[in-house]
Amino acid sequence: MRNLGPAGVVVVVVGAACSQAQPANETPSTGGGSSSSLPGDPVSTSGAEDSSATSSANSTTLWTTTDATSSSSDGSTGGPPPVVSWSPAVLDYQFRCKLISGAGIEDPTANDTHHRANLRGTDLGIPLVVDDQLLLFFGDTQGYRTIWTPGEDPDSIGRVDATQAREDPGVLCDGLEFLLTADDPSVAAASDPSILRDFAASTMIAPPGEALSDYIGDSPPPFPNIPGTFEVPTGALRIGEDVYTWWAGKTTFDPRPQMTLSYLARWDRPRTLPNHQIIRPFDALEGGALGGHFLQAWPIVLQESVYVLGTGDYRFGGVSLMRFPVAEIETGDEAAVFDPSSGTWVDTAGAEPGGLGSIPTLFEDDGVGELGGVFLEASGVFIVMYQRELHERGGTVIDNRVVLRTAAQLEGPWSDAVTVIDMADPAFTAKHCCGADGCQGDEILNCFVAGLYAIYPLPSPTVTIGDDGTLVVDLAFVASTWNPYNVVLFETQVEITPGF
Repeated sequence: MRNLGPAGVVVVVVGAACSQAQPANETPSTGGGSSSSLPGDPVSTSGAEDSSATSSANSTTLWTTTDATSSSSDGSTGGPPPVVSWSPAVLDYQFRCKLISGAGIEDPTANDTHHRANLRGTDLGIPLVVDDQLLLFFGDTQGYRTIWTPGEDPDSIGRVDATQAREDPGVLCDGLEFLLTADDPSVAAASDPSILRDFAASTMIAPPGEALSDYIGDSPPPFPNIPGTFEVPTGALRIGEDVYTWWAGKTTFDPRPQMTLSYLARWDRPRTLPNHQIIRPFDALEGGALGGHFLQAWPIVLQESVYVLGTGDYRFGGVSLMRFPVAEIETGDEAAVFDPSSGTWVDTAGAEPGGLGSIPTLFEDDGVGELGGVFLEASGVFIVMYQRELHERGGTVIDNRVVLRTAAQLEGPWSDAVTVIDMADPAFTAKHCCGADGCQGDEILNCFVAGLYAIYPLPSPTVTIGDDGTLVVDLAFVASTWNPYNVVLFETQVEITPGF
């Protein structure tokens, strides 16, 4: 599905500057033009992921999201009309591989995390390119032997070579490594010498004068500095040399697991161990500064602002948009939430605690948990992906699917959601639901108790640009399976049509 190149199109491989948190740089080999921009929000090149990425000042634009028509001496205009929307259509998807376990949770894959990192299960996998590595921030992680049994569930960080991942995301199938502790050999080696090392659990440092318990509600004893079950990373962003991570925590479990607080942390150099400095609270379900809309986060830098698409009550709400200046990332000053009903930005300064909760969502009003996205900078296309799980009044799931939306600007209009995977589709269940003998081959989950969630597109899409501006995007993404507890790699092909 990658590097398709029919006649009359340009094949573009997005460079490493595209990440879960940064704009993608496309570099078409035909045509001239200036860098693309959003209305009122030109794309900044600050925080580009590596020196090999093309800066936006040098990128070629085929279509622009602003009124970029040119005037001749007689007053007529020329050039392409402005793109005001993008309409996606899913052409296909394919399964690539299982990252952690094979037929069952005790069975290693080609990555052999069981023996190389003493790790048998995890979820999430939020991608971020930092220097020459594609990092994946995983959620609740289980040890294979001796360490971190189910119910303790610290978080972990994996990595692969960014260049290899850009050329073929399949490197995640056999080249995934994890950050490790200093123990060499593993603490489990005495009972099982085949286990070489142990994955390193993410830890937190409280802000000066504050307690870790203000941020972490469930930690594995006796480690109050380690986020435990359902206390996980939700987003990641690189700004210059700094790496920031968003977390959901203060989890309650009655009547259902519910993350009640989000917070921002900074991962300081040398970044050999996942030790994070908590910076500040970000939002909260009750009395949150952002109205409880931002417990999960997909952050992106545009010009001199950080924009965040977020969700609130996990799987029981929709998607909202906020922003703040890059310079204020550690203070939260000058933040604003977008109100799609009026098309205006509402300042958080002076708002009553929780007072912004009445602002309607940007899209969806139910069923969304984690979300991820990419920005095709040269074409001016935002793509978001997420699981949408809808429930009847009693809580029974009545619809569960992986969906995708596109837009020319974050404020919208956003396209209708298009289905990438319908988990009730007989073709999906026949191929991917596990049988009595475990999860063989392309079988990935026990469908009677689990579905795909935590959908995160990787920063390595291949873009084919047609003469009429239509894009065909080959986009790899990770998804979690819950039962068995695993992360898998898919790829989808999407046709995206410009609207004028």
